[in-house]
Amino acid sequence: MPSYNSTDKKLHQLIQVIAKVNKSLVPKQADDSHTNLYFEPIEKRIYGRWFEHNGDRHIFALQLTDFSFLLLAEDKEIVKSFSIEGKTTSKIEKEITNGFEALGLSTKDLMEKLHFDIPSYPFADGIWEKPGSEELNTWATYRAFANEACALFLGIAQSEGEIRIWPHHFDTGVYCKVKKGLGIGFGLAMEDDMAKDAYFYMAAYPDGYSIQYNDLPASSTWSWEVSENWKGAVLPLKQFEGKADENRMEQLTNYVKASYNWIIKQ
Repeated sequence: MPSYNSTDKKLHQLIQVIAKVNKSLVPKQADDSHTNLYFEPIEKRIYGRWFEHNGDRHIFALQLTDFSFLLLAEDKEIVKSFSIEGKTTSKIEKEITNGFEALGLSTKDLMEKLHFDIPSYPFADGIWEKPGSEELNTWATYRAFANEACALFLGIAQSEGEIRIWPHHFDTGVYCKVKKGLGIGFGLAMEDDMAKDAYFYMAAYPDGYSIQYNDLPASSTWSWEVSENWKGAVLPLKQFEGKADENRMEQLTNYVKASYNWIIKQ
């Protein structure tokens, strides 16, 4: 999925701007969830989180269709738009800071360096060009699919969880306690050295005991990664390429059910 993965990296870099706004203006949470995001596929926006100023709520977002950052009011009306194309990230951040200041919003620590590092992408300090419509649509299609996948997992597990994008690793994911002493993380991760592609993952996090990864269910489309650093079930995104929507969902459902059913019995 070269087109998807390339776009994924560019958006990963850009959404750090939203994470900075979240970190500065959204009430802090112990698990750092105040910095995370959500992709809304109808409007094709990556949203931050709501924050309040003088009794009014605002939210900051990246609009994919016209490639701009948006400051929105509680009724979703656009308060201020910040264009991206033809500018460096530092210039964009300066314009956002000036725009917030002009609107009377707090700019204290607004564009300060984040408390985590992301990969050093070669384009990070360059001038931004809008990705092509096909690239953005492909990205949006799979991230919308990831939202559906997370909802499917929560339904199968019959657990509550919030579907969000974490700015550090840029995965669309969810975490929930599925039984006493056992949590599961599920989602769509970026391409990495382990999978060599973007991939769906399901990983168990037992509390007070260890899982022995023996007699694992087998599949021709997904596999188990069992190493010292990470253990879980992996389904590469390339397995869905060229398949109809119903076939994608059937394949995903089989993967989620098989891997979840094995983990829940451990």
